[in-house]
Amino acid sequence: VKNASRLSTIALILYCLAGSGWAGEKPTLMILIQEKVMGVFGTTGFEQPGQAEITLGRYFAQRGYRVLDAGTLRRNVTQAKGLRMLEGDDKAAAATGLQHGARYSILGSAISKTAGAKLYGTQMQSIQATLTVRLIRNDDARVLGSASATAAQAHIDEVQGGAMAIESAAREVAGELEASLDRAAGATAGGSAALAVSINGLVSYRHLDFVLEFLEQQVPGVKGVELTSFTSGTARLDLRYAGAASQLARKLANQRFTGFRLEPTHVTPDRLDIRAVLQRR
Repeated sequence: VKNASRLSTIALILYCLAGSGWAGEKPTLMILIQEKVMGVFGTTGFEQPGQAEITLGRYFAQRGYRVLDAGTLRRNVTQAKGLRMLEGDDKAAAATGLQHGARYSILGSAISKTAGAKLYGTQMQSIQATLTVRLIRNDDARVLGSASATAAQAHIDEVQGGAMAIESAAREVAGELEASLDRAAGATAGGSAALAVSINGLVSYRHLDFVLEFLEQQVPGVKGVELTSFTSGTARLDLRYAGAASQLARKLANQRFTGFRLEPTHVTPDRLDIRAVLQRR
C-alpha cells in the first residue's frame, strides 16, 4: 500500500509538471517595473513603492520560479542602462537578464493617481492605477507576450492607496504572463518548444537548403521549420522542437553535409547559434 501511495504521489507530481509546460526546473525571471504614485500630498511629487515588482515576484516565486532580486539588479546596473531597459530597450534588458542568469524578463510601467475630489462626506479619495507589462525571452530579446490592467482603490493616503491599486493590477496581469510563459515552454504545441536558430558563414543558399532538408526530413522531434531571414550568409530560423537544444546541436555537429560542416557556438534552452565551416578538399 505504501509503495502504491508513493507511486501515486510521483505520478501526480509528473502530471503537474507536464501540465505546466516545464519538464524540469522552472526558469529564472528578471522583473523590473518603472513605478510611480503621483500627486503625493496634493502636489506634483511622486513616490516609487515598487509594489508591482513585489506582487509579481511573490506570485511567480510561489509557483516555483526563481526571481532575481530587483534591488540587487538596480545596484549592479548603471542608471543610464536601467532607464533604457525600462523605457523599451528590450535588447539591453535581455543582455542584463542573461548576465544575471535569467531566462526571461518581465518589464513594464505602473502609475497611479487620484481620480479627482475626495469622496462625498469623507477624507477618502479614489486612486486609479494602470500597469502595462511585456514578457521577453532573453536569448533573442523577443517579446513573447504583453498584458495590461487598471484598478481603483479608495484610500485616505495617496501612497498606500496607490500601492494597493497597483497590487490589484499586478495580480490581474500575473495570470496572463504565466500563460505566455507556458506557451514559451511548448505547453500548447504537443510537447515541442520554440527554438531560435542562427546559422552564419553560409556560402550559398544551396548550403542552407541542405540544412533545411535535414531538419525537416531527418531529425525526429522537429515539428516545424520557418526561415525568417537569409542575409549575407546568415540564416535565422524558428523551430518547434520536441527535445533539448543541446540534443539538436549534437545532431547538427555530427551530420556530414556536402562541402561543409556545422559547428555550434552558443547553446541555451531557447537559442542555438551555429557557424558553417567549409570542408577543405
